[in-house]
Amino acid sequence: MDMVVSAGKSRKNVDAYILLPPGIPDAIDLLIDKRSSVGISDSNVFVFARMNADSSMRGDTEMQELAHKCVGLEHPGRISSRHLRTYMATICQVSTLST
Repeated sequence: MDMVVSAGKSRKNVDAYILLPPGIPDAIDLLIDKRSSVGISDSNVFVFARMNADSSMRGDTEMQELAHKCVGLEHPGRISSRHLRTYMATICQVSTLST
């Protein structure tokens, strides 16, 4: 596996080490190669970049926007990254217990 060293979330001289499984570096290279064809500026240094902006994509904000666009949801505000992480942790524990 390849390892990437990135600045941590707080950017207080704490590095984040990310292990990339085989095939992922090629997928990242493809994302970077195709970014200009979808309108992402060459000056944007983020892998998961936003179109027409020089900032990164925020997963929690994107999830909220998509939830509010879904027709028929009674409580779109309840769909959040925190709830998703909690749900995934519960499912992982239940599936481990049942095997």
